[in-house]
Amino acid sequence: MTHLGARYGQLVQMSYVTRDMDAAIAHAEAELGVTGLVRSQAEIEVLSYGTRRPLAVKSAIANVGEPGKVRQFEIIEPVSGAIEVYTEAMDLSAHILNFHHVAVAVPGPYSEWQALLDEVRGSGDEFAFLFPADPSPEAGLCFCYVDTRRRIGHYTEYLWVDPKLAGIVAAPWL
Repeated sequence: MTHLGARYGQLVQMSYVTRDMDAAIAHAEAELGVTGLVRSQAEIEVLSYGTRRPLAVKSAIANVGEPGKVRQFEIIEPVSGAIEVYTEAMDLSAHILNFHHVAVAVPGPYSEWQALLDEVRGSGDEFAFLFPADPSPEAGLCFCYVDTRRRIGHYTEYLWVDPKLAGIVAAPWL
């Protein structure tokens, strides 16, 4: 089994949760100098702790850095469904941006994604989210949030994007 830290060389994102997307974006721009945040909304079905559930979120992503060293700054506003992954044990009134997870890229072919899923299953950590709920290479983009809070205090997201999708905002490392 690969240790969690061994994958941190592929760290691509810091993610924060907010209760107010407009205020969070204004804060990120004014206080952190993070500009160019691209907004989106998603309504998807995830496998959350073994149960298929809907999930609706608003998000904003900015790719920051120079070519070849780009990292993402992400803000998520939970809307409905399996949002306790974003709100459980987190006081969203404490600050406009609340650290939630790091994201690690899983580069390469779909077989690398399958190997990662096997690693997580063998780790004792649980899948807080798995998308798609039935992983397949046809999805083109797969992600999971692994509940690593007991070991490192936050969630860890893993993200696989089909190399054919190079150039999309969500995967600047391709």
